[in-house]
Amino acid sequence: MFKKWIEDIKVKTKNMDRKGTIEYIAAYYWYHILTAAIVLVLISITVYHLAWGRQKKSFTLAIVNQQIDYERDERLLNQFAESSGIKSRKLSVDSDYLFSYGDIKLEGVNENSFEKFFLGWSSGFIDAAVIPESLYRYCISQDGVFTGLEEICPDILQKDNEERERREACLYIDDGKYTGIYIEKTKLAKDFIIDSKDPAILVFLGNGSRHMAQCRKFIEFVFA
Repeated sequence: MFKKWIEDIKVKTKNMDRKGTIEYIAAYYWYHILTAAIVLVLISITVYHLAWGRQKKSFTLAIVNQQIDYERDERLLNQFAESSGIKSRKLSVDSDYLFSYGDIKLEGVNENSFEKFFLGWSSGFIDAAVIPESLYRYCISQDGVFTGLEEICPDILQKDNEERERREACLYIDDGKYTGIYIEKTKLAKDFIIDSKDPAILVFLGNGSRHMAQCRKFIEFVFA
């Protein structure tokens, strides 16, 4: 296409000076130039999106059935990035997960979030989640698997007595294993809705593609 335009311009402007050539191109080829520029911009955007825009994340946190708060999400992401040394663009914190499950029925929510959450879990995209205890129980009833905290962070309780007691008070225990952290007992509590009847807990999803090092850093970030 471009070659044809160039050859056509050469033929029709061969007897013109430089000024005349420019005026001819501006008069008769402005539409072609604009079209070509738009095509090049679209190609550039597509290449950028495919090469850099969808980089795989090193750690993804889902926040379920809390208020959707993008400012809170970004603040938490940046705080963790600064604490862990992981670049913020490699992290994701997303609170766009509002859905019903089991006996919990919510009104006015996007039920597509249900599929989004469980697809993200099964595909290994989501590493950790802040979820209500009732959702934890629902997932267990559906054969969901959570990664024990001591599997991620073996020395989680190997601290001095005071620090050990502080951490133990925050831990959620299921079937004799530490499988979660009560949000209300951590420094993150101020950013979340606290419900004593259905407390929010931080859990790590078992999915075979665990970013163990990043999960370990997030546990230490929460306890810092």
